Amino acid sequence: MMEDHVKFHLGGEVTIDQLSDAFIRFSQVLDALRQTHGARVRWMLTGLDYGSAAATARAVPLDDEAVERIPVMYDSCIDAARRVRDGGLDRAFPLHRRMHGLMALADESHPIAIQTDRTQVVVEARIPSLTLTAEEPDVEARSLGTVRGRVETLSRRRGLTFRLYELTTDSAVVCYMDPDLEGTMRGVWGHIADVTGTVLRDPKTDRPLWIRRVTNVDPVDEGDPDGYLRARGAVHTSEPAEILVRRMRDED
Repeated sequence: MMEDHVKFHLGGEVTIDQLSDAFIRFSQVLDALRQTHGARVRWMLTGLDYGSAAATARAVPLDDEAVERIPVMYDSCIDAARRVRDGGLDRAFPLHRRMHGLMALADESHPIAIQTDRTQVVVEARIPSLTLTAEEPDVEARSLGTVRGRVETLSRRRGLTFRLYELTTDSAVVCYMDPDLEGTMRGVWGHIADVTGTVLRDPKTDRPLWIRRVTNVDPVDEGDPDGYLRARGAVHTSEPAEILVRRMRDED
């Protein structure tokens, strides 16, 4: 079953100030999830438990591309929670820092749980504080780059976008581009192209998640798909192949 929500729970006796702070930090985690995956979603409150500091949120997609992103967003949330709990977070990754800020509220009296439909991560003790150094600025892990893939699924809804299926992983990368390039896109749809722009990558796998401010879409020469029909053998002969092979075998 596809995961449909993410829930945050702060246990123990919770003051109003603690509740307010916790929900603000939970909201920051949800916003980091949206930005990390470049997903146009609206986070809706679908549950607020009575008698405890617990809130359940569900991502509502605002376009077709977001539908594909939502399950991955829930997976990323659980992955970030595990990494923070186990001390394996990437401090250069905004989502991990936001999750750390949320889970830093946990102590022996106030356990914290992050859960989806199928998975739960619990922190029951204080976690180490997080201090950024000059080499680890508080910026998102995005940079100008080029990704090669096959161009599919053009859309004009809420701006010009298309999906690029990266060649190495066949994973979909949502690309946002200037309307001036629309004419170029007509010629590359369905073909392999190098797409240049601001690329956000998964810090664990280096897989591109989305490309914004696309500046160039350069078609890649895929060769002649029917070229094999004109291929000629290295040996020029009118004899059938099976006779030629038998003769070469007998000579051995």
